[in-house]
Amino acid sequence: MKNRKWFFIVNATAGRGKTGKKINKIIQVLNRNNIDFEIELTKAPQHATQLTLEALDKSYKNIVSVGGDGTLNEVVNGIMKSENSKDVVLGLLPEGGGNDFARNFNLSDNINDAVEKLLDFNTRSIDVGKIEDKYFINALGIGFDARVAIISNKIKYLNGLPRYLYAVFRALISLETVKAELKLDSCTLSDPFLLVSIGNGLSTGGGFLLTPEARTDDGLLDICLINKVNRRRILSLLPSAIKGKHLKEPEVILHQSRQIEITTSEPLPIYYDGEIPELKDPLNFKIELIPQAIRFIC
Repeated sequence: MKNRKWFFIVNATAGRGKTGKKINKIIQVLNRNNIDFEIELTKAPQHATQLTLEALDKSYKNIVSVGGDGTLNEVVNGIMKSENSKDVVLGLLPEGGGNDFARNFNLSDNINDAVEKLLDFNTRSIDVGKIEDKYFINALGIGFDARVAIISNKIKYLNGLPRYLYAVFRALISLETVKAELKLDSCTLSDPFLLVSIGNGLSTGGGFLLTPEARTDDGLLDICLINKVNRRRILSLLPSAIKGKHLKEPEVILHQSRQIEITTSEPLPIYYDGEIPELKDPLNFKIELIPQAIRFIC
């Protein structure tokens, strides 16, 4: 272990600032375990991607994201954009508000337990999603859940599932149906829909199990499409969606696919891993899965 070098990328603002209060504790735990490490704090959006690329240029192979799903997304984009992504091992100290990706592996937000998991160094090759030239590791949403994510990002006083639920009620005020053609590996879907949740992982929105059967290493994206419904029906679906029990509801359509081509007449609300992307061609874009793209400590 003494010869293994680690590079920790910390978003001090993650979890509405709770991560910044834990930095000294993290450093104490790393020192107590005699870990050879360097630690850097992000200073702006997308800085974690830059720090990842700089760490790889300095020959670090073990990169640890300390923060939430957005920070992890930026680190993943840095790894995937490097020329030696196959040689990199990715770790996670889940310190964000939602920590949806960590749920795939039951990763603890207890610092001692999380560092112990890193030192065990059990790795799995996991899949990574791609949209245009951007990457996502957990989930991508289109339609209603993207609007919810946009609203959620602006809420400063709640975390996790409560923040997401509050954003849901705000989004219901201006409920809109999404129209687009989705071309999957095995079929084409074109009916108006409320949302499309595309999961590499099983959880989104701080605990909504919209794609509860998704696996991060099965080579497939799980697609949960919910058809056009009214406000009352959305509210009745919420409890089952939180628990992943919505799959048999008549408005819910499930598919798996390696790629999805989407064509629309107007830009769609879209998000991935809690981030709101700007697409080069928002009217015609492809989402695809890259199998076993990153080694992840789990």
